[in-house]
Amino acid sequence: MAFNVGQQLIYTSPKGKEIPVTIVKRKVDYKDGFIDEPNYKGNFVHYEGNEGMESMFCSHKELRE
Repeated sequence: MAFNVGQQLIYTSPKGKEIPVTIVKRKVDYKDGFIDEPNYKGNFVHYEGNEGMESMFCSHKELRE
């Protein structure tokens, strides 16, 4: 299933913690398919963290509706 920008999903961390996230950018949205980030995995998401709004990259398999 393809996710859309702005869609709200649940991210499951490697330790099993579930975090509500919002898709900000997807792999296919980047020009020429390249993202200049060392930890790039798939989707760029925002979530409410301990210190306010935080961002991260995550793979498709770590997200669910």
